[in-house]
Amino acid sequence: GTLTSEYTKPHMVREAEFMRFRQRFLDDAEFQVAIPPDFNFADYLTRCVSHILAEVVEIGVEDWVVLWTVFLFLFILLTLVQSCFPNLAEGEMPVYVVCAAFALLQVFLLVSAVMGFRTLSYIKSMLLPAMDKSDVGHSEEEGTEGKVVTAPLYAHEMKVIVEESGFLHWVLTKTGYKTRKPSKHEQLFGPFGSSGPSFFLTFIKLVLLGSVVSIAVLCVVLFGPLWELNFLLPFLALVPSVVCVFLTPRMVILYTWCCSTEMLKNSEVVIEVVREQKQEKLINIMRILTMLSFFLDQVEFLKGMAQTSSSNLDEKAQKSISDQQWEQLRDATDPQVLEDLEKLFNQYDDDASGELDEAEVKELVEQLGTSLTDEEAAGLFQIMDADGSGSVDFKEFAMVVLHQKNARTGKLNLSAVAHKMFAIFDKGNSGVVREDDVLKQMAKIGSNWDREGVRFFLQQIDKDGSGEIEKYEFVQFIERIEAEVSF
Repeated sequence: GTLTSEYTKPHMVREAEFMRFRQRFLDDAEFQVAIPPDFNFADYLTRCVSHILAEVVEIGVEDWVVLWTVFLFLFILLTLVQSCFPNLAEGEMPVYVVCAAFALLQVFLLVSAVMGFRTLSYIKSMLLPAMDKSDVGHSEEEGTEGKVVTAPLYAHEMKVIVEESGFLHWVLTKTGYKTRKPSKHEQLFGPFGSSGPSFFLTFIKLVLLGSVVSIAVLCVVLFGPLWELNFLLPFLALVPSVVCVFLTPRMVILYTWCCSTEMLKNSEVVIEVVREQKQEKLINIMRILTMLSFFLDQVEFLKGMAQTSSSNLDEKAQKSISDQQWEQLRDATDPQVLEDLEKLFNQYDDDASGELDEAEVKELVEQLGTSLTDEEAAGLFQIMDADGSGSVDFKEFAMVVLHQKNARTGKLNLSAVAHKMFAIFDKGNSGVVREDDVLKQMAKIGSNWDREGVRFFLQQIDKDGSGEIEKYEFVQFIERIEAEVSF
């Protein structure tokens, strides 16, 4: 909990501390917001840092009042010095007196910043969850996550204050600040009680503001006089303010740890992160549905082509694909669609040759839910094999599939997609599918699907956790997320 230990801490130690804070964060069952196990703790901290930084750089009325109070104090101090030394009031203030006063202010600013940094480091060390060493080995043996973190030091060492009292409490009450009984967490911020975190944030703002003002005064007013005394003095005088500016971002990060965990979690940011994670999952579901719809449409299209006579094929389909044609198709296609299509292609390229033979093409189509006769498979393969080489490379495969996709217009009808998908999953036409059956069928379609995204999708439908999903539930859920997500 010191300045040097915080700056010299190895990266691996920081990662370990992050994991301990995260586990403790997720284990809080009493928090007002339900935190999912996959909660993005890093995103939460990043958002908290951005909010705190916005408050630090925003200079409000209260900050200007405090700054002008400091200037008033300096003016009164100068008046007292002139009254004690009348000769200074008669003429100009000697340069060395001004420089000495500025040096004292710089030292005070630097000491304040260092002490503030040290205090935040200490608070963070008190908030750091402890390790339950007796449970670590058990968790590793069982192969489960387990609870390997326990309550931090402050939870045991700080006592609950029944009633707040003291001179600072009296001053805060008289100045209009609303005070309340501080929690154990808030007591770590010293005598300011429940207002400790907000006062510390104001302190960080004043350190930054004071440093910037000091640098401006030094460069505009005192640089010349100090240069005349010694050419090194202006640069030495800059050191305290520069150090304070350098410490401010680190103080903001420490302040985030101290005021965004344990009893001071930011519920608004937690809700924001949870909502965005859910939105991302829903968008991922929509993307999965879109790709499934795309492949289902192509299966119907390809099967229709397979049933046509090869003598009726378009002549262009019998020619090799030129680079120009391929580039035009790529430019007209969403890169993500092209990437997913290539993953699907590679999934069925059993020998990793970069080409599909007739059996592999037939397997791909059948895994998408449509059976082909040997004659249909041969006709389809002949259509896709544009150069007549006896195999289908990715360009040939994509030219046939994507040409039909790009020709399709209109908004995707997810309700129709839901019926098609359920028909693929419900092999026995029972009207009910199990989560395991859906995951197995998705695995057959391809190994590149986001299994966690699919599992989340199914869990959202199966609210009772029975593991079974009825057709009407399946269709209704897809229609609902279609309305929730801008598509």
